[in-house]
Amino acid sequence: MRCCVYSMLSGLLLAGSLCGCSYSATLPATGAVQGMNQTAIPVAYQQARNYFIKNTITEPVPRHITSAEEFAHYFAMAATMGRTGTPTPIDFTTQDVLVFDAGIVQQQLDIIPLALNRVQNKLVLNLHIRSGAALSYQMHPFLLLIVAKNLPDNVEFNVQK
Repeated sequence: MRCCVYSMLSGLLLAGSLCGCSYSATLPATGAVQGMNQTAIPVAYQQARNYFIKNTITEPVPRHITSAEEFAHYFAMAATMGRTGTPTPIDFTTQDVLVFDAGIVQQQLDIIPLALNRVQNKLVLNLHIRSGAALSYQMHPFLLLIVAKNLPDNVEFNVQK
């Protein structure tokens, strides 16, 4: 009899843990409850490297860039030595670029993407900004993400410091 009780209890615990796993998998990836009718769908991206914002740019850079001409207005290539020194290629016929522009600052900033999700008709980028030492010069930190062309234009940033 004891054997049956133990096997029933372990079966219930296993079923409960499986239900808990399937429920947590349906939670939004943003970490905040979006509402029952809004599901967050993860979006694939690649971080673009070795570009800089031109020093002639004083206005904020758009959040979503869809053409090579618009991209070239704001950014230039910053090739460096080594095998990782070439700028990430971007094909604007199949890809767009999402931009988080931190503005001109005199402090070291690291911008780290955490998750990019599609929630209804917008993209939600969760990112972490780590502040560092004060600098004696100005810099213009930003984050470039390469995404597929067929995504919504509306981009929202959730910044964690």
